Amino acid sequence: MRVLMVVAALVLGSMGATKADTVDYLDLPLVNGNGEQRGGVHPDLPSDRAAIEQALTAYRAKGIAPTRFRALLWQYWIVRAAEDAGVDLAEWDPQRPADSNRAVIFAVYDFYAKLYLTHPDTLRWMGFANIGAPAFAAGMLDLGTLPELRWFSSMLMSMQKHIFMDLGAMHAAYLHGGVKAVEELRDAGIIDADTTAAWADPAQAVMEFSSREQNLVIADQFDRMRSRFLPPGEMVTYAITVAGPMPVPGGKTPAQYRPLLGGPLPAFNYADRVARWDFLSNDTVPAYERLSRDAVHRIVQRPFAERVADYRATARLLDLLPFRSSGVESHPSK
Repeated sequence: MRVLMVVAALVLGSMGATKADTVDYLDLPLVNGNGEQRGGVHPDLPSDRAAIEQALTAYRAKGIAPTRFRALLWQYWIVRAAEDAGVDLAEWDPQRPADSNRAVIFAVYDFYAKLYLTHPDTLRWMGFANIGAPAFAAGMLDLGTLPELRWFSSMLMSMQKHIFMDLGAMHAAYLHGGVKAVEELRDAGIIDADTTAAWADPAQAVMEFSSREQNLVIADQFDRMRSRFLPPGEMVTYAITVAGPMPVPGGKTPAQYRPLLGGPLPAFNYADRVARWDFLSNDTVPAYERLSRDAVHRIVQRPFAERVADYRATARLLDLLPFRSSGVESHPSK
């Protein structure tokens, strides 16, 4: 009898272990892949790095295809990036008011600056992302002060998180796991072959990663902002186009790049993905690439909060008037 009880216990224990192994995290959908909600890519995934590492190790040992644990793998590198940035992923919620998210907003862009300053040759996109961020962050905060525009503020914060989850996580994978970790992201279907190949050529990385950011990561979110009915998204996103100069020394404002009837207003909406990429790829990115390493260092080393303050609407009321927009725009980040 005792032998039977021992055998039964062993069998039950074995069944329990099997159940624990299969409850896990295979084939989970990316329900929060666009970063618009609190936490990571799926609510059932842990945000504890050790727990994720244990599951990943088991899947790899069993030879399971990375596509099946894509959500877990992506969550892992997002968690690593969040740890490096000093951000609590489990509590990061773009639906909160912008003022409540201020610390997270700034921490992300400070993280980008730190990565560029410590790896200026290989992580050049991080310098570009940090330099372009003050106007973007100022827009989050300014729109968040008006109740009728807070949805747009949340969308900008969602874009920031989405970019962090995609490009920030990819950079964390490269830093902590090298090219092999980036290739595993590719094998899992998280990034594509062109993005993977860009890691071998830093000279192409800024343009390639910027294209990924604008044409893949946040393109749909910009489309949704523009198509919003109340208040009219077309008007709000055009106002963002008018008010949001890219703070890259040597780059043009949208109105300078393509003026409306030769006047002080831009002839395109920044939320239009084709027009946006034409502007960024032909003016803004090349302007950044022309900057010397010392010039980029000087900009990104300046406290981010100060640079955001320069781009708040209250600090730029005169610049935002149409008769001022046609002149040469100053670059407070310079």
